[in-house]
Amino acid sequence: MNVRGMLIGLVCLTMVSVALAGCLNLSKSYPEKRSFILDVAGEPREPAPDAAMVLKISKIRVSPMFAGRAMVYRIGELQYENDFYNEWLVSPSVLVTQQFQGWLSKSNRFRFVLTGSNHIEPTHLLEGSVSEFYGDYRSAGSSKAVLGMELHLVDETSEEKITFRRTYHREVPLTDRTPEALAGGLSQAVRLVLVDLEQELAAVDVKSATPSSSP
Repeated sequence: MNVRGMLIGLVCLTMVSVALAGCLNLSKSYPEKRSFILDVAGEPREPAPDAAMVLKISKIRVSPMFAGRAMVYRIGELQYENDFYNEWLVSPSVLVTQQFQGWLSKSNRFRFVLTGSNHIEPTHLLEGSVSEFYGDYRSAGSSKAVLGMELHLVDETSEEKITFRRTYHREVPLTDRTPEALAGGLSQAVRLVLVDLEQELAAVDVKSATPSSSP
């Protein structure tokens, strides 16, 4: 092959490489990952003068189906999907526990509300587990945030007797299917549980109550 032939071949090879690069679109951009939190926004209240209960909140457990940081959407009776690009800032377990501690510490029911390790001995322990924590998108016209959880209160001063047990299921309608709407809907669902919990705990006789199950 002469020099001219080699030059023509090199030019052709360069043109093919440029064309392939254009077809592959190597500069294609992908959506950025975004992170969200829960916020129940409780108002501070003055503690009751005779508040003696010291409450410790154990880290609330979350079902493995929803324990990861990715937002979860239910799209069929037996079908769920994780959103790779929209996630919780920290695990749902940490988020829910933080919201419980923040809300109950602003109530007038307890002397102190504790989490983690500390030097104060609690009189009662609140334990909980989350069984549902997702966006229900099975119906195009009625999307909703779904929260299901069980809570029970243990009297640490009376041989660890369970004085309160309830199961909660809350569904909050969503205006759209955006991650922002789901974060707001689940925040509202957690708030509804906390409002009911605070009212129900006020009616519990912590000295004589017996274990009970939700109807």
